[in-house]
Amino acid sequence: MALAAILVFLAFAFVYIRLDALPNLVAPTYDGWRVGSLETCPTPNFDPANDESQPTAWDCDASLAVWLSAAREGFDRRDPTHAPVARATLHHSATSTRNLANCCEVAVFELTDGTVRAIGVAHLGVLYSRVSAVDYGPDR
Repeated sequence: MALAAILVFLAFAFVYIRLDALPNLVAPTYDGWRVGSLETCPTPNFDPANDESQPTAWDCDASLAVWLSAAREGFDRRDPTHAPVARATLHHSATSTRNLANCCEVAVFELTDGTVRAIGVAHLGVLYSRVSAVDYGPDR
């Protein structure tokens, strides 16, 4: 009886793990970035070198604007001839790869020519005083 209960538990655990991973398997990928759920309130800039600690509350709109601005600057540098941006959104990364590319949120740009492009954005390094862009993701 105990063996049957363990087997049932393991079967349910396997199904749960597989279903939990399903959104990452079907996540759209642009420029190597697997796009996850929408991020509307990213961590703001702060500088531990100036005795600043990560705030516990912040202005989500202002922080989002900083992240999208850094993403746009990186995108314009990487692809200077891209079509005009119709819409920009910030998302969590849906990659399961554990490396530098897992560092990032993903900015998605819907362009007026109908294409969709993406670039990674993150607080890179030990200081959180600025958001930086990362050109291409691990799935490229």
